[in-house]
Amino acid sequence: MRMWFYRKVVPSSSRAPHGTYAVMLITEWKTGAPAFATAEDRVWRLAPSHDGVEDAIHHDGQFYSVSYTGLVEAWERDAESGAYTSTVVAPRLAVEEHKKEYREPSCRKYLAASPGGRLMVVIKYPEQVVNDPYSQTKWSCSFKVHVLGDDGHWKETRDIGELALFVGMNNSLCVRTIGCPRIKAGCVYYAEDELGAAEQRKQAAYSSRDYSEYRAVGVYSLMDGTVKKIEALGKEQPSFYEPPAWITPSIP
Repeated sequence: MRMWFYRKVVPSSSRAPHGTYAVMLITEWKTGAPAFATAEDRVWRLAPSHDGVEDAIHHDGQFYSVSYTGLVEAWERDAESGAYTSTVVAPRLAVEEHKKEYREPSCRKYLAASPGGRLMVVIKYPEQVVNDPYSQTKWSCSFKVHVLGDDGHWKETRDIGELALFVGMNNSLCVRTIGCPRIKAGCVYYAEDELGAAEQRKQAAYSSRDYSEYRAVGVYSLMDGTVKKIEALGKEQPSFYEPPAWITPSIP
């Protein structure tokens, strides 16, 4: 069901008072329709989304989403009807289109919020690079980061200061690196997020020229554009059936 019906579930804040939680579900990429359920209304309700939702977060008491066409919207629930509707909160992002793989979207967009509250959209561009004398191509990727400014416009940047971004199918977040020496500032940590394509690569495994040790998980430096392994993980797999998830431990 995870592969064919839905891609992501976004809960409201864990700090919400008991009995006031809400959940947003994003259906698979061909549809991208959002659905919502709440503590008082536990029936899933589909919400209108003409452009399709690619990623979403719960931030500052609201659900926010980014569409396949680069629109960021805020979602609110009508107290009487229980229906969720969206409002566009920023201009449409300019998104470069590349060759599509397995008929899935040619790039991936992730939505996050900085510790200071600014909305950020991270765009992942898969690409093929030549890395041996026989002109064999290997999978790689690059990222662009857009930050919503005080003027309500997006600004592309390669300098995110002391921050680091974590993106993937299950969770996207932005964290401070001060006090965390093993997390590199100015980097995007990414995880496999293509369910259908990942399964096909898993079946082909290492025999496929599309295999790359950087594909399942890796680190991208925004400043110099390099992709590296996460050494702490040791030997990595070419792909995962279930995409890896980023978690933030909470220790009392």
